[in-house]
Amino acid sequence: MFTTGSSDVDGRPVTWRHRPGTGPTVVMLHGGLADGRTFDGVSRSLPVDWDLWTIDRRGHGRTPDSPEPFGYADMVTETVGVLDRVTDGPVHLVGHSDGAALALLLAIEHPGRVRSVSAFSANTDPSGYQEGSVSVAAMVAGVGPTYAEVSPDGIGHFPVVVEKVFALWATEPRITPAELASIACPVLVAAGAEDVVQEGHTRAIAAAVPGARLEVVPATTHMLVEEQPAVCARLVAETIARATS
Repeated sequence: MFTTGSSDVDGRPVTWRHRPGTGPTVVMLHGGLADGRTFDGVSRSLPVDWDLWTIDRRGHGRTPDSPEPFGYADMVTETVGVLDRVTDGPVHLVGHSDGAALALLLAIEHPGRVRSVSAFSANTDPSGYQEGSVSVAAMVAGVGPTYAEVSPDGIGHFPVVVEKVFALWATEPRITPAELASIACPVLVAAGAEDVVQEGHTRAIAAAVPGARLEVVPATTHMLVEEQPAVCARLVAETIARATS
């Protein structure tokens, strides 16, 4: 069972959820326009004694928005700020979509904090997405009700968040093959066979990270962590085993 709390990072509250355990510490990072609930199915399929955390980024889930645009540099700073307050030592990162790119950036920029990375549906530059695969109107209609369930900003603010996320996706992330090659921890690079991230892009990420494991999950889309949580949990567990063996 998760409990919910928040940490102050640079004067702003950032909400997290925690399922305590004595096993590996695993921090799960959600995608754009989502929140930590994305990983509820995966969490139920992971060992009950693992120490699990989810973090809701600014403007997502239970964490309020601010006027500033979204950017990966701020996401890294925010995540490190939370890790400093709630964890002790390096952690295993599980990321989906924007959260997967964030996990890779954390492994690049803060290698001492990261024991392994399980990256689901990551892209490392905007060209990785299938062109025309998402739209503002579709996101407002499809994701808005879920956002409204927990957001302190209310459903009226959701179009603002969508516009900010789409502005982010137009320019970021920008992670180079050389930066990926610097990652030293065990890494899983996974995507759905019907993902909006182009398969060639996923394969290129895996090829750039030394020793990375590549998995393309059949009959799944960009939301593979929700569609096949048990499969994703198994892949996470196998990645963590590589880091602890």
